[in-house]
Amino acid sequence: MLDLRQHDSLAAALTAALDRWPNETCLIEADRDREKLRLTYSDFKETARPLSRALQDADLKPGDRTAIIMTNQSKWLISAYAILFCGGVLVPLDWKLTAAEQLQLLAHSKSRFLIIEYYLWRAITLEPEFTKLTAEIVLVTEAPAGADLRGAYRWEEFRRKGEPQFVERKREDVASIVYSSGTGGRPKGCVLTNDNWLEQCKALTTWYPFWPGVRYLSILPTNHVIDFMIGFVGPFVCGACVVHLRTLRPEFVRDAFVR
Repeated sequence: MLDLRQHDSLAAALTAALDRWPNETCLIEADRDREKLRLTYSDFKETARPLSRALQDADLKPGDRTAIIMTNQSKWLISAYAILFCGGVLVPLDWKLTAAEQLQLLAHSKSRFLIIEYYLWRAITLEPEFTKLTAEIVLVTEAPAGADLRGAYRWEEFRRKGEPQFVERKREDVASIVYSSGTGGRPKGCVLTNDNWLEQCKALTTWYPFWPGVRYLSILPTNHVIDFMIGFVGPFVCGACVVHLRTLRPEFVRDAFVR
């Protein structure tokens, strides 16, 4: 495991992890009984860097808020890392909310950028309040060929050549704004600093350590604090592997444990 005391931000710790375990598998993504993707830490780094550069070229500045609305998948983690690498503030939103609720939280969080799955984006564009969308740049994943993206960009094509500039952040700087589920009323945004995340990770991995070769099956939504920590940050700073299933039917979850 990395010594998190040596790092001042989530981005710095994750970047160190990518360099420390380049040949270890960090992500496996499967759909039903078929493996779709397998990435080493080196692969992850090479996938995220062109996205980081494109975000910086699109004027993502340190402290800019960038929302993600996606089901659990490799693109979620790659996008989150790219945002943090640029010094952005991550705003993970619940993909199970209605499109109207998502629009409200996008406005409330003042997110300049949005990364979202196609079917969720399509639902948002059909909302009457869509014209009030505050996000300036939208990246849509897995959009069908010829789909009208209403001014958004395809995530898969939003890349730029050249080395992105790593943005140093301090422990007291905001890393993310995580919204509550709203079961007790309107969702509330919890502002979490880099120090909050790093100290939580240090405490968690003391009791529940990961190590290279260990696989964690990510089932809880990654927009939740729990899975963001134990389905992303915790495994990565220990060189472990996160497994995503795009279909969470019981028979496929069961089979994943034996594979």
